[in-house]
Amino acid sequence: MSKTREEINQTEKDYWNEGKLDRTKIKKLRRHAFFYSYKREKKILDKLLEDFNGQDVLEIGSYTWAVWFNKNTKPKSLTCINISESELENGKKHASEQSFPVNHHLMDANDLTFEDNSFDIVFGGAILHHLDIEKSIGHIHRVLKPGGKVVFLEPLNMNPLYKIYRKMNPQERTPDEHALVSKDFKIIREKFTFDHYFFDFFTVAFGFIALKIYGDKNYDNWINKFGYNLDVFFSKIPFLHSLFARVIIYGSKK
Repeated sequence: MSKTREEINQTEKDYWNEGKLDRTKIKKLRRHAFFYSYKREKKILDKLLEDFNGQDVLEIGSYTWAVWFNKNTKPKSLTCINISESELENGKKHASEQSFPVNHHLMDANDLTFEDNSFDIVFGGAILHHLDIEKSIGHIHRVLKPGGKVVFLEPLNMNPLYKIYRKMNPQERTPDEHALVSKDFKIIREKFTFDHYFFDFFTVAFGFIALKIYGDKNYDNWINKFGYNLDVFFSKIPFLHSLFARVIIYGSKK
């Protein structure tokens, strides 16, 4: 029997409020596998976030912006939502000394209550895969102004090896989250014109090797760099995109 949206929302809220996730195992691998790709990710986001200046911006989440924004990022206003009271409070702590107004709302991203055409940009980090894609994308499209933009960084689940890993390590994610697959891209494409950057296929395999050799240290090594360079090259080949672990989606409202 499938869960209702209300049941899924309650589970998501409980997991984040009570800190139930255990990502200790994956963090060590990420420090190797993502060492160079995090730098590439930051460079790309810095460029995309230039569009945020002077705009009314909505974050589907609480404080991803605290990591994404640089000293030159100054939106006209920033609104943040989250279904978790705990996560929302964390966001408020990050926002206390900002030079631009930051507002926080306890809200379900599957059912945004903002008026139509309220924002210039909507963005989020690792958030869409916690949502009902069709519902949330419909609301995001609705609250964006004509020509409004989206930027999302999301995990992917099209590579069979990642599917196996996820099933073997359920403690690293909430029970109902679903990293993006090809049908999710089709849903997004109905409402937005978009492009993407793909990250982390070879880096995961080479990062695993580097972790075994170096342990949880010395991430700036030739093994990780070689895997990263392979990823940059092969991410330019469309039919290989399904092998990658993460994606930045950026585009505009149709």
